[in-house]
Amino acid sequence: MRNLLNFILRNSHWLVAIVLIAFSFYLVFTQNSYQRSVYLTSANNVTGWIYTASNNVSSFFYLKKNNRQLLEQNAELQNRLYALQSYVESLPTDSLEVKAFASDSIQPEQFRFIPAEVVNLSFSGMNNFMTINMGSAEGVRTDMGVISQTGVVGVISKVSEHFSLVIPVINPRFRLSAKLSDSENYGSVSWNGKNIRFAQLQELPKHEQFNKGDTVLTSFSRIFPKDVVIGFVSGQGASLDDNFNTFDIELATDFYTIRNVLVIDDRFNEEQNTLEMSLQ
Repeated sequence: MRNLLNFILRNSHWLVAIVLIAFSFYLVFTQNSYQRSVYLTSANNVTGWIYTASNNVSSFFYLKKNNRQLLEQNAELQNRLYALQSYVESLPTDSLEVKAFASDSIQPEQFRFIPAEVVNLSFSGMNNFMTINMGSAEGVRTDMGVISQTGVVGVISKVSEHFSLVIPVINPRFRLSAKLSDSENYGSVSWNGKNIRFAQLQELPKHEQFNKGDTVLTSFSRIFPKDVVIGFVSGQGASLDDNFNTFDIELATDFYTIRNVLVIDDRFNEEQNTLEMSLQ
C-alpha cells in the first residue's frame, strides 16, 4: 500500500494531466455537435471492425464443425440418391403411368455412405496411401470403396478401431473395371506411377471410339456402385498389346487438395462374396 501511495505522489503531475486531458475531450465531444458526430462515426467504424474481426475468428473455429455437418448431409443425400435410382431402374420401361412415390415403396438401399476426413497423405513414391479418421467402430471394413465429392478415390486396405488406410487410384496395386460413358465395352483402370493427376484405362477393344473429354465410369465392381466417375479421357496412351487400346485419363479426384471422402458400405457385398467363393 505504501509503495502505491509513493508511486501516486511521484507521478501526481502526470495523473492530473491525464485527468484534465480526458475531461477536455469530454467537454469537446459533448458540447460541440460536429466533434460529437465525428467521434460517434469513428467509434461506430472501430466497433464494426472489431465485431467483424471477432466474427471472422469465430467462423474460422467453426469451419471444421460446419464442414463435418455438410459432409454428413452429403452422405445422406448420396444414400437417398442411390435408393431412388435403384427404385427408378426397377420400374417397367414401357410404362407411361406416373405415380407418386409412397414412403414405403422404395426398397432399402444397397449402399450406405460413411463420411470421413483425410488425416494423412503419403504421395512420396510408388506405395502411395491415405489415412482416414473412420475405422471398425464406425462400421468400416477392408475392401470398401472410397469416393470424393468428384469421383473415385480408392479402396480400404487396413482398418483399426478408429482409422483406416486407403489404397488410392494412384497406387500401382490398384485395379478397377471401367468403361467409357457411351460404350458397353469395359477395360481396367490402373496407374503407371508417373503423374498423380493421370491414370490409364487399358484393355479396351482396338475399335473402341473415343473423344477427348469422354467420361470414364465404373462398370463391374464388387466395391463401387456402377457409373461412378473415375476421370476423363485426355488422349490415347501407349498400349502393350496391338489388339487393345490404352487411354490416358485425367482423374476426377484431385489428390493435392482432397480433405473429405465417403466410404461405401455395400450391404450385399458379403452375401455376393460368399456365393461366388462357394464355386471355388
